[in-house]
Amino acid sequence: MKKESLIIALGSSFLITGIIYVLGIVLFNSTISLVIALNDFAICSITVYFVYYIVVGRRLRAIHSLIAKNPKEMGNTSLDSVEERIKTLLKERKEELEKIDKLERHRREFLDNVSHEMKTPVFHIQGYVSTLIENHIDDPAMEKRYLERTEKSAERLIHILEDLDTISQLEAKEVSADIEPFDIVALCEEVLESEAMDAEEKDIALVFENKMDKAGVIGDRFRIKQVLVNLTVNSIKYGKKDGKTTIRLRNEPETIYVEVADNGIGIAKEHLSRLFERFYRVDKGRSREQGGTGLGLSIVKHILEAHHQQIHVSSVEGEGTTFSFRLKKAPHHSSFSLSI
Repeated sequence: MKKESLIIALGSSFLITGIIYVLGIVLFNSTISLVIALNDFAICSITVYFVYYIVVGRRLRAIHSLIAKNPKEMGNTSLDSVEERIKTLLKERKEELEKIDKLERHRREFLDNVSHEMKTPVFHIQGYVSTLIENHIDDPAMEKRYLERTEKSAERLIHILEDLDTISQLEAKEVSADIEPFDIVALCEEVLESEAMDAEEKDIALVFENKMDKAGVIGDRFRIKQVLVNLTVNSIKYGKKDGKTTIRLRNEPETIYVEVADNGIGIAKEHLSRLFERFYRVDKGRSREQGGTGLGLSIVKHILEAHHQQIHVSSVEGEGTTFSFRLKKAPHHSSFSLSI
């Protein structure tokens, strides 16, 4: 751009000083006009160069840069449209930077949460083992209790690592789904039966609302079971005493609608948009007291996305929460039969 500025400056100055020289000959009939013209030529050249390069050149350099990158696209484009394109690019760049900043904040939150979640069981294990090593405990019952607590903390640590591994594989699409027809009615009954003891301990009734004997769907049975277990366990954890957790199935033209609902404590509106982020907790103190890795809902989201479906949530504080999703029907789902 400096070269183009110099050429334009010299050309403009040559034209101007040429006119001055001619006028000097005509008006004054003297060669002294040549000296004046040469002096004006130098001053004019420097002035035009800086005016063009600094004032005009700034805009043209941006246009020149765009044309150099996309000569075919920019070949017949007006300056107004080029300026509009520049504004668009600047806006896109700003949005990208905001997105990167948001991701960075979430990354820091995630690392803080991972650190906290893993430190808790590690410190417990360290404390129990140190106590057993440094203090001779004559009471076998006390020693057994310490060992059981150590084992429980180790299991929690393993659970966190397993969930982290699962979600990493799901995000990287490294898990090959075993897609096949299965009976969602039988699977729901299986999940409710497996969680019955925990629900009974919290005085929560488990209810299955369904009008179909069998309902064939297409999916990875193991992964969909993970979804149902995570949603049911979550519902029981945050349910009210003498409350209710309900799994509902509804027959639709091409899909089976699945709903896991409760009448528990509910979730505030401002938390719903971040509910499926890794380790995100609505009430950190109460959530950690209840246990769990904080990865369950994130795993649910990724599993359903792998099935090309979405998880939906609606909630009212103090009234309860409902999670819902759909699964594609298997052929002849109403007469579906499967040996389990």
